[in-house]
Amino acid sequence: MQIDIPAHIEKLLYLHDSLVIPGFGGFTATRTPATTDYVGGTVNPPSKTLVFSENLVIDDGLLTADIADAHGISTEDAGRAVEEFVERMRALLDQREIVTLPGVGRLYKNYVQKIQFLPDATNFNSAAYGLPPLQFSPIARSREISGNSPTPETQTIPPTPPAPPMPEPTYAPERTGGSSGWGTAIGIILLLAALAAGIWYWKFRDKPETPASSVKPETEIVEKETPPVAKPSKPEPEQEEPPTATNKEDSEKQAQESLKAKEEAAREKVNVAKNGRECILIIASLSDKTNADKLRRLLQEEGYGEYYQFNGKAHVVGIRFQYLKASEIEEKKKALMALTGVSYIAVKKK
Repeated sequence: MQIDIPAHIEKLLYLHDSLVIPGFGGFTATRTPATTDYVGGTVNPPSKTLVFSENLVIDDGLLTADIADAHGISTEDAGRAVEEFVERMRALLDQREIVTLPGVGRLYKNYVQKIQFLPDATNFNSAAYGLPPLQFSPIARSREISGNSPTPETQTIPPTPPAPPMPEPTYAPERTGGSSGWGTAIGIILLLAALAAGIWYWKFRDKPETPASSVKPETEIVEKETPPVAKPSKPEPEQEEPPTATNKEDSEKQAQESLKAKEEAAREKVNVAKNGRECILIIASLSDKTNADKLRRLLQEEGYGEYYQFNGKAHVVGIRFQYLKASEIEEKKKALMALTGVSYIAVKKK
């Protein structure tokens, strides 16, 4: 009897969040809510994302029970059919083949002999079964203006009020009379006369003579001769010995060595600026030399610079390349992950 086991796996993933294939591994589903892509203008329905793990080996009985109920056979016969299906899958995977489960995904082995799973675009969320992504576009709204409300074109601007009139200047009437004018003139004349008399007195007043007794005789200042201070004698500079021939040779060697070091540093800077720095990425550390040779052969076919080292216990395989920007290292790591299926790549030298 031909039993389509992948069809039973696909059906059970719609009904359960986890499913174990006895002796092979299991699938687990993670529910994700609806998402909105504002750039693409789509709304994706709720879905279930599948993940495969080889560590799920305990049989939950769902697959064998569904096969037995669907085909009317015993649980033992259904278990044997599942074992034969698992043996066929493992044989294909050991031959570096890709096993396809229709509607579920694809299984293959990477270079470290681990099973990798690539899910299909099937949505296993039964609540959102058959719901396609919804396309949407923004709605443009226009403002409607009623006829009673004034528009900017028809709105009238109220006139500005006129400026208040300035008050007219008023002038006090002049007083007539000769008595006030003559009094002012006489006062000014008297003030000028008193000012002139004060200036004349201050300029020509007599200065008082100083008495003779107040003048002190000049005192003679006798300078005492101070003995001369003896200046400290300066130490005579020691005569330097002329450099010998050996000192000259040593200095010339040191100058040549420093010149060579500077030239090597300048060449290294020019090489780094032109070709970039060297980086080593470790892809895998394998105990089996056959797997290490396969990985090295794949890297050579893809045109990568090979890095290989055997430390006595494991075969370390990687690539060696020059880079100018740190972003080139990340690009190489992503390309190697896609090529080899390895989920982690170590950076040895940067």
